[in-house]
Amino acid sequence: MKTSHYFTDLGSIYEAELDDLKSDSVGADVLQQRLKAIRSQLYDLLPMMETNPEMLAVAFHQGVIVTDPKPIQRILAKEPSEFPSWDAVSQCVEFEAWAEELVDAVQTADGWEQFLLTTVALEYQYARADIAEPVLAEDEGDDDEDESDDLSEAGDQWLADQGFESNKSD
Repeated sequence: MKTSHYFTDLGSIYEAELDDLKSDSVGADVLQQRLKAIRSQLYDLLPMMETNPEMLAVAFHQGVIVTDPKPIQRILAKEPSEFPSWDAVSQCVEFEAWAEELVDAVQTADGWEQFLLTTVALEYQYARADIAEPVLAEDEGDDDEDESDDLSEAGDQWLADQGFESNKSD
């Protein structure tokens, strides 16, 4: 999937923002409490919508349901000046009941269409990365470990074949 510079840059910032919200200084999971606090301050954060959309977009985390990913994938490939209207995309997006109130609040501010499109695309991108990353990391780790064990055994066998003692401690 092609991703514009806008979403490449903003996606990593959005992910970092969510990571920062996940745990407190002692490592306790506090994501839901922090998201609840951000949601309660939504009206105060509206001025950040255009300059720092990721700071406000996290309020919608886990509240966006993409029913048809193709239009969202097309948005991810565009810069904001190329975004379609919200009406052109809204039929392929649903929101959790609690997020509907946030949508209504956001729609009272200037720049709300670009913000909602950005938010939906960021949530879609984040959810896809969250699904894909653990599988890749798990597979890569197993391959490296198996390869290392195989090389070690092969080296030990070669040494034994040459008449040397194995480094293996049995």
